[in-house]
Amino acid sequence: MLGLGSTVTTFEKPFSPDDINNLVRWFKCNTGIRANADASGTTVDHTTDAGNMADGDQINRWVDQTGGADARQGTADDKPHWEVDELGALKFDNTADMTFTTVTIAENTDFTIIFRLKPITFSTDVLISDGSNDFLRFGSNANIRAKIGGAGNNNFNDGSNTISTSVYSTIIFVRSSGSDGVLNIYVKASNGSEIDWASGHGNTDSDELTLSMIGAETDDSKSLDAFVKDILIYNGTALTEFERKDMYSYLETQTY
Repeated sequence: MLGLGSTVTTFEKPFSPDDINNLVRWFKCNTGIRANADASGTTVDHTTDAGNMADGDQINRWVDQTGGADARQGTADDKPHWEVDELGALKFDNTADMTFTTVTIAENTDFTIIFRLKPITFSTDVLISDGSNDFLRFGSNANIRAKIGGAGNNNFNDGSNTISTSVYSTIIFVRSSGSDGVLNIYVKASNGSEIDWASGHGNTDSDELTLSMIGAETDDSKSLDAFVKDILIYNGTALTEFERKDMYSYLETQTY
């Protein structure tokens, strides 16, 4: 008797950042962005989800995709702006910042902080912080500096590479190895390969880290000048090499 063959087709689920454990903040490109005033200050109700954002819109809210705590800004002069030529990004223009409910990463705890952005200019621009004792910031286009719990600066650079102002780059700041507090920063331009900016530096810090502000150290201090597309924070997980590869692919191929 002849048997009939059968074929089983399986489909692999596409990668999503929330596939990785301990994602506590996810501010996503072109998603959950709200403006309550246009470029002239006139009250509007524009959102990326509705598709009615306009050039120069003043952004007052960026929804956290984990459901944790949205990033907000209620002061007109401090709001990031929308630019149609940088679809999906928030423009932080040396005056803007946003705050969210504090994330506290306990001492001896692994973490990962991810920023995807395109800088406009470089100074001592802060990416994310909770004041002068806890921050991740640029020192220049060739230097990134982190401070955790006020315990001194950790500087990262590759020695030969710089961060571009013409393409988006993903910066991944990782603490691993528990109480050893091993710190690494990886930088990947959208048109390049991952570069380990921590190599040879031996930076470690296992102190508690708190985070509550995007784009400044404190209000109007060391403000960021950049277009920002994505921010993610993992509290308790240090992304592996393979997870970083999945993350780069996801962030760089988002469609909107």
